[in-house]
Amino acid sequence: MKKSTTGLLLGSALVVGLSGCATSNTSTTSSDKPWYQHPMVCGLAGGVIGGGIGYASSSESDEDDGAAIGATAGATIGAMLCADSPEPVVEPEPMPEPEPEPVEFEPVTLQSDVTFAFDSAELRPGAEYELNEVAATLNNNPEVRVTIAGHTDSIGSNEYNLGLSERRAESVRDYLVSQGVADGRMRTVGYGEERPVATNETDEGRAMNRRVEIMSQ
Repeated sequence: MKKSTTGLLLGSALVVGLSGCATSNTSTTSSDKPWYQHPMVCGLAGGVIGGGIGYASSSESDEDDGAAIGATAGATIGAMLCADSPEPVVEPEPMPEPEPEPVEFEPVTLQSDVTFAFDSAELRPGAEYELNEVAATLNNNPEVRVTIAGHTDSIGSNEYNLGLSERRAESVRDYLVSQGVADGRMRTVGYGEERPVATNETDEGRAMNRRVEIMSQ
């Protein structure tokens, strides 16, 4: 192959390689790319490679064909070098399940007019409605533990009233157990007449003091 033809071949390959790279980057600025994807670098690399292909595929008798092959290869290679690499697809990590919010058990006060007769620890039928609601709440929230506290008025001795208040708290616990609440989730305690919420000088006040309270531990 003649030197002049070789030079023409390489020059053509470089030019076409540069034009191929420029065409592939019409929508992307070179400032957004790393140095090795700069249009000039891509075009030069494509031209050199294309020139080598043209030189290798030509002889003195087919210089024109070799030049065409080299130019086409240079343009193609330059465009490929300048092409944007596909961004890796990153699968989003699954969001963790939110922790359930703790249930706040609202204290329940059972008055004696619906729970117990005077001087009795036997539950009245009217207490079942309220206790059924308490049992449903506890069964739906097995992590909740409660204290059942019994109270009395001041009529009678302190010792007698203390025992009566304990028996009343135990009656409430036994009913909740019959409704499916685990015994180990409930603690009973009797306070007798020690913690009045009203005066013991009137019937109304004493009725308020005769009560059972259910509260979370």
